[in-house]
Amino acid sequence: MAIQRRAVLAAAVLAAPGVAVAQAFPARPVRIIVPFSAGGPTDAIARFVAQQLEAAWGQSVVVENRPGAGGSTGSAVVARAAPDGHVLLVTANSHAINPSVLRSMPFDTLRDFTAVCRLADAPFLLVAHPSLGVRTLPDFVAAVKARPGQFNYSSAGHGTGNHLTMERLKQIAGLDIAHIPFGGAAPATTALLSGQVQALVNNLVNSLPHIAEGRMVPIAIGSPDRQAVLPDVAPFAATYPGFLSMNWYAAFGPAGMAPALVQQINAAMARAVRVPSVADRLRAQGISPAGGPADVFGQEVAAEVTEWAQVTRAAGIQPE
Repeated sequence: MAIQRRAVLAAAVLAAPGVAVAQAFPARPVRIIVPFSAGGPTDAIARFVAQQLEAAWGQSVVVENRPGAGGSTGSAVVARAAPDGHVLLVTANSHAINPSVLRSMPFDTLRDFTAVCRLADAPFLLVAHPSLGVRTLPDFVAAVKARPGQFNYSSAGHGTGNHLTMERLKQIAGLDIAHIPFGGAAPATTALLSGQVQALVNNLVNSLPHIAEGRMVPIAIGSPDRQAVLPDVAPFAATYPGFLSMNWYAAFGPAGMAPALVQQINAAMARAVRVPSVADRLRAQGISPAGGPADVFGQEVAAEVTEWAQVTRAAGIQPE
């Protein structure tokens, strides 16, 4: 009788909504869409994860780069896919910013996707040209306030995370410093190194070599705590509590994915970024493996969409 009862219970579990779907996954090759060009950090993280998932699932996991329209082109492919987990998106926090800075998108960022897994985090870093003569955030704020309207900062482009981070700092600290957008992080960094601008909110890993050479000065970091690669640099939050500026990398699926399937993929991806060889390569670039429950991450994304909308409205930034 005990054996019969266990058999009946097992059958009931398999028949429960979402469970059978999750157990059958993956039934065929999985496609991971990266909505940016190959070679960047989002692409690298997607490929690290794909390699680990292939080994764990015994099924092909293929990364496809679909750049265009600020990430909307590739993301739209996933929004239109079947919610069976075989087409996934790996993207960055521009996913939460785009609704505020793009005039038209072929999907609704919150309604048309399922948050699956926060894969990794990389803090933004405020850096200054050495000629400014400052080394801390309070000193930077004091210098800019002493000469309102006389300094410029560069960014990787209109509506990018580094642009909006500086606009948020301007609002909180009451700064008058002009924005000069460039078509990417490389020319924005060159503008700072040449002294064309005095400040930049930059990618941490791209900044480290220039900091080591003394060509830019780290002022504040967007993580909650100090980072081992720059232990002497205080977080923004040390001066302005609650001020975080993190570029996250995460996986999403189409809307309507079964919760058990989401949990299965979430667990596999969280394990993938914590494999020592993967985690070490990420940390060497100033990127920290993440993880955590999918539903919590979904709530964080929704909060960020609202927050960036408030920042852009306050800054008078119009969608393009």
